[in-house]
Amino acid sequence: MLLYTIALIIHVIICVVLVLVILAQTSKGGLDANLGGAAMNVFGGSGASKLLKKWTQILAVVFAASCILLAILVRDLRGGATLSDVQQRQSQLPDAEQSAQPAESAPVQIPAEPAQAE
Repeated sequence: MLLYTIALIIHVIICVVLVLVILAQTSKGGLDANLGGAAMNVFGGSGASKLLKKWTQILAVVFAASCILLAILVRDLRGGATLSDVQQRQSQLPDAEQSAQPAESAPVQIPAEPAQAE
């Protein structure tokens, strides 16, 4: 459980950083334009776009790996349920048809003629 919590926190951090790196790229605006072109001053004319593109690719791979790791940890956390385990649990559930029957209610009275306003 502790390993899952740590992996989930790291995954959230990766997600936030990936969003920020994508927003920092210059494509008709973005975070770079909102910061007054600070990345252009720090990294040079085209250095920012190359660096941000490389970090986007790296973070995308790390994001995918972290998704797979979380899927494996969730499966192990649940006890590695197999198809037979799922079928056994489904057979123990009460029938949905029996529990879905509506309760008895009084019939709704519909007036024969609509009331006329005077």
